[in-house]
Amino acid sequence: MRRWDITATKEMKKLLFLLIIVSAAISVTAQVCRISNSNDNVEVFSCYLTENNSIVSVTVGNDSQDNAANVTVTVEVTYRWGNATKTKTYTGRGLAKANTTTEIKISISPEIGEYKAASAQAKQISGTKCL
Repeated sequence: MRRWDITATKEMKKLLFLLIIVSAAISVTAQVCRISNSNDNVEVFSCYLTENNSIVSVTVGNDSQDNAANVTVTVEVTYRWGNATKTKTYTGRGLAKANTTTEIKISISPEIGEYKAASAQAKQISGTKCL
């Protein structure tokens, strides 16, 4: 085997290890709502700022074949001004339809005084059908 083949293999192992760690971290912080009387879940897939930082877009996925669920998503928005930060919590609601993804848009203040919205993170998902 040539030297570059061995180096490439070592780099691939490092990359694979990094991907496993990142996947584990994401699954630990995943926001999931288990639908009662089933093994079905509604899970937050993504959460990010859109439209000039005045909307938080949250995509949820429902793995149920039959059950839709009204869900409430709580997000935390971080505002920055220089090195200083503030956080504010917002909520939004939507119907997570069966066996598909749903986008929930949450209107937020793009600014709080001099502080500007910089990032958003889903903190909780709940619903009337959720455990």
